[in-house]
Amino acid sequence: MKLNFPILDEAIILDKETILVVEDTQIFSQLVRSLYQYTEESDLRLFDEKQKSLKESEIMVITDILGFDINSPAVLKLVHADLEEQLNDKPEVKSMIEKLTATITELISYECLENELDLEYDEITILELIKSLGVKIEMQTDTIVEKCLEILQIFKYLAKKRLLIFINSGAYLTKEELTQLVDYIRLSQMTVLFIEPRRLYDFPQYILDEDYFLISENMV
Repeated sequence: MKLNFPILDEAIILDKETILVVEDTQIFSQLVRSLYQYTEESDLRLFDEKQKSLKESEIMVITDILGFDINSPAVLKLVHADLEEQLNDKPEVKSMIEKLTATITELISYECLENELDLEYDEITILELIKSLGVKIEMQTDTIVEKCLEILQIFKYLAKKRLLIFINSGAYLTKEELTQLVDYIRLSQMTVLFIEPRRLYDFPQYILDEDYFLISENMV
């Protein structure tokens, strides 16, 4: 994948972890705003090797690490659908659940008929049952780096997402913690862009300086 926006002379290659430092505050702000408002027709371009622009739904932008809701409706919708698909591969278990659900429905339908009011009901599906049970992702984060790892795991799970963007996350991470994230990103073969207002230690990184020159540091 590549990233390009008007101030750059050429596109930046996004490969596994990529760090882009934007030293000018105004340009940094404009870049972040452009990412939030990103569409396939934006001046800021995110595209693949076939010059095809990424869709809005294919990118995930994180500005507030601690405030990010891992159990957001969009994430849980995919988790629930995946769990339902998992049951499809276990016909015995699925059949047992359907029989028990049918029994519960029959008992409740009988009570509806006995009620003085004219009640109606609908049969519950396995997906609705999963939602009713409140199935969600267990969170066990004590530190910011652990929250970042959880976000990476969620991103890896979301098959339709192709690019994860962390904004100003380096301010909260030590060099050792950032190394831990980079190792996980490379092992998982994800594409993650870190956009920062200042240099991140001695990691390989692109730097757009205050004179709008793009330089690379510590690149192999």
